[in-house]
Amino acid sequence: MEVVVHRCLTEVDTGGWDALLGPRGFYAATPWLRHAEGTAATPPYYFTALNDHEPIGVLPGYPLEHGTPYVFCSPGRVIDTIHRSVTGEDAPWTAELLPALACGGRNPSHTKTGVHSGLDQGRQRETLTALVRVAEREAWAAGLQAVSFLYVDEDDDLLREVLTDHQYLALPGQTAYSMPVPDDGSFDTYLARFEQRRRVKIKRELRALDEAGVTYLTQPLTADIIEQLAPLELALYAKHSTPANADAFRAVLHSIANHAGAAARVTTAYLDGHLTGFVLTFTHHGEMYARQAGFDYEAQGKLPLYFGLVYYELLRVALAEGLSQIHYSTGSDRVKLSRGCTPRRQIAYVKARRAEHIERLSQLAQRCAPCTMPREVGSGGQA
Repeated sequence: MEVVVHRCLTEVDTGGWDALLGPRGFYAATPWLRHAEGTAATPPYYFTALNDHEPIGVLPGYPLEHGTPYVFCSPGRVIDTIHRSVTGEDAPWTAELLPALACGGRNPSHTKTGVHSGLDQGRQRETLTALVRVAEREAWAAGLQAVSFLYVDEDDDLLREVLTDHQYLALPGQTAYSMPVPDDGSFDTYLARFEQRRRVKIKRELRALDEAGVTYLTQPLTADIIEQLAPLELALYAKHSTPANADAFRAVLHSIANHAGAAARVTTAYLDGHLTGFVLTFTHHGEMYARQAGFDYEAQGKLPLYFGLVYYELLRVALAEGLSQIHYSTGSDRVKLSRGCTPRRQIAYVKARRAEHIERLSQLAQRCAPCTMPREVGSGGQA
């Protein structure tokens, strides 16, 4: 086995790369990697483990500098947030964890590696070990201060084992949510998951949307539709008092449209022919990933348009296309649970270069240990 390192995606066997990624792997797959590379300040790393010139393992990595806009993938920001939640105090020293190498996908969702499913567990472990070692080697050679895997799914046993074996410190991460799509293609099967009171509420919401004449359309993400989406996304930011840059938002969507190809689509909601809401999704390997949304709050009034668009209509699309899961990333825990999503705990792993940072991280990890214990490490292969 050898691990080769590329800094440009055009040098990578993208077909072989994507074939190694399993469920929840979109943000480590090439449609997203093309966008992430196109918007990266520093070229990413693409680590590929080869056996007789055939790819058997893959791992993307992103150098993140001070001031990176990708704060939710920055160990400085993420570890500071964890420290504050555990101790009640800020941790200004976490800024010194930058520059850092963020591994597994530049997205606050599922940190993923890819390993050939035909390998036995021992060989899979060797492959992951080789990828992690080379990623560290490149990070230290580049003068980076930390290597992180910030959104590792709890059930990704093999990756968790390898990171623990290599002295990565485990900290409590986020909870990601996914909606299982009924395999019988029936919306009624989805409704049957809920107790009666919730079923009645969902049916009432569906009826209100239908009586108001709300319609939906799923279409490719194009330059024309991007200009129509921008005001809706900015309205969402304004509602939550979040600073927003309209030009930056448009630039991101144009990059996704140019790089993600047919994987990127937008599902839109209309009221009296007026565009009232949207949600951007990606479809990859039989799964859907909901990324961002926006709404015209004045036009929708009290209509439950958010639920109708982001949950019920996406589910209808997924049912029609035979998809298996809709992934909703992290946050908004109660809302996602109330609409039938399944939670998946995640663990943040980080390894620092300097001894004083290793010590501080170790102390924090010890305080968090009960929250990061694996459910049953070693019970399965790569998720």
